[in-house]
Amino acid sequence: MAHSRTSRPVPHPLHCATVPRRARRYALGALLALAALSAAFPRPAQAHPHAFVDAAVQVVFDDKGLAGFRQSWELDPMVTASVFDLIGKRDDAPLTPAEISALEKQSMIHLKEYNYFNVIRIDGKPFVPDWATQFSASLKDRKVTYSFLVPCHVAATAKPKTVQLAIYDDTFYTYVAYRTEGSGPSLDPSKDPLFANPDAPARPEDFARFSKAVGATGYTGAVPLAGPVGRFKIAAAVKKDPSMAYFYDQIVPEAFRVTFSAK
Repeated sequence: MAHSRTSRPVPHPLHCATVPRRARRYALGALLALAALSAAFPRPAQAHPHAFVDAAVQVVFDDKGLAGFRQSWELDPMVTASVFDLIGKRDDAPLTPAEISALEKQSMIHLKEYNYFNVIRIDGKPFVPDWATQFSASLKDRKVTYSFLVPCHVAATAKPKTVQLAIYDDTFYTYVAYRTEGSGPSLDPSKDPLFANPDAPARPEDFARFSKAVGATGYTGAVPLAGPVGRFKIAAAVKKDPSMAYFYDQIVPEAFRVTFSAK
């Protein structure tokens, strides 16, 4: 189903629990971007996107079939600095267990309300993840990386089953780009002429401007698989899915598409 939304003022991210659900959607983006907004005097909506995530995905199998999607999200340096302000981290030292726990509480509890930005379909039918597990976080080059598993258990049968996963924020407050595990950043958001410009208003044409400026390209490489994959017949690829178009139908996200059956 396509989404078409206009931009709204962003409430302060720390007030997520006290504002309506739709407003909290934008607060969630603010939680990642943590733009310097006032709760009492929200600023006009600014040009999107504000936060940038490089996401690596691994498709995980167990003895019965699909087990879920392991994800690694690398946040940009500005977002990292703002998130660290929330938990009171003032240095570049490795994250402590207490800091990792604080990051999980500050971010994942709100991401859960929006399915961790995961849009999942099982044989064409929507699947809503109930939780994310195995959370960890690390810091390198002033960028924090969240790692977690989104369970999605689908038993393999003789008849092939197809599961799709796309990761995106349909408000375009946060832009998620895919990368292969171990590769460098998929794009440089600072190439956008309106990057970090507080005076640029949000407009429907934001994605066209942004994608052209940063040279956004599609996913390349094989889809990483993990677990006892030899027990199954598996075909995996990343392709654009027009049925998931969002942000004035301008953005057609790529989806990880996995078809599998028992051998």
